[in-house]
Amino acid sequence: MQQDLILLEEIQRFRSDDPIEKAATPPASWYTSQSFLELEEDSVFSKQWLFVGRRDQLRKPGDYFSGTFLRRPYVVVLDDEGAPRAFYNVCSHHGTCVASGEGTTEQFVCPYHGWTYDRQGTLTKAPLAGALQSLKERDLDLKPITVNQWGPLIALHFGIPATPLAAELAPLLDAFADDPFEKLQFVRRATYRVDCNWKVFVDNYLDGGYHVAHVHPGLTGQLDIASYDSTIGQRWSLQSCRAASSPGDDSKGDFPQRVGQHADYAWVYPNFMINRYGPWMDTNTVIPLSADRCLIVFDYYHEGPPETEFLEQSLTASDQVQQEDIEICHRVQVGLNSGVYEQGVYAPGFEAPMLHFHRLLHADFQVK
Repeated sequence: MQQDLILLEEIQRFRSDDPIEKAATPPASWYTSQSFLELEEDSVFSKQWLFVGRRDQLRKPGDYFSGTFLRRPYVVVLDDEGAPRAFYNVCSHHGTCVASGEGTTEQFVCPYHGWTYDRQGTLTKAPLAGALQSLKERDLDLKPITVNQWGPLIALHFGIPATPLAAELAPLLDAFADDPFEKLQFVRRATYRVDCNWKVFVDNYLDGGYHVAHVHPGLTGQLDIASYDSTIGQRWSLQSCRAASSPGDDSKGDFPQRVGQHADYAWVYPNFMINRYGPWMDTNTVIPLSADRCLIVFDYYHEGPPETEFLEQSLTASDQVQQEDIEICHRVQVGLNSGVYEQGVYAPGFEAPMLHFHRLLHADFQVK
């Protein structure tokens, strides 16, 4: 009870109705407390669409991929009719995960006692466990998870979605300069473990370009920072920027052919980003691991097969940007953990997308 009261007090320290010119950021406890991560698991992540994979991972019936988000293991499979299905990756017998990694399968066989489920999640075999019909009457099939596709992306909802994914994000799709998914094919995945709370990484993304000139010198020369503009949607935001009129060509950083003439940086509440620039798109998924660690999954797409040299140059430039962000996010987390920092302020000309994120979190915390 005392812990609940402390949590409530920390939630209420953020005044979500204050205008950005007067608003204080959430207190450090939001980024350092295990209690907040547990609250987010129930109040945020279980009530939103979460992007977990790509449609190209499911090309033919039986193709599947699996993963875990916080404590929830899942498996996504293309069923016999060619439709994606998702289930909790948990055997009904003793809770063993029935799938691992990704691949193709006719059925899911639990490695513990051989209980078997078809691609519709139906229990079809339980060796020496009694009559199958009596077992089926006890609802021992794999537990389903709501799954939707948006463009090349696959998302899960661990609760009951109020709106289909495509309908929820239709305004965001319209806000892009061009169709972000047109002509794209997946080329590579990169992952980063970052020593910061997952929200620190999101905050960094949503500062309206405020940090770019200071943290990303190689990228700065390619962008017209003065053109940076932000659009706020219901549960998303979009930051847009034109390319510099006279871009540099920094061999140690970004280069004009990669960045192109325009960049769109979209964020979908709570933990997903889409970056569209030049012939490239990359998506970033932020997965909490603990109160002060997270995993970032980058999936890179290109308009058709990129030439090998261009691919490697582009991914090297992108990695440089990620390493710069990782270093600054780690420094922020050290400050948040120090006990010295309590609450900060917003830069009104830039950080409206960040305040929008914090208001959405605050609203979900209040529902809890």
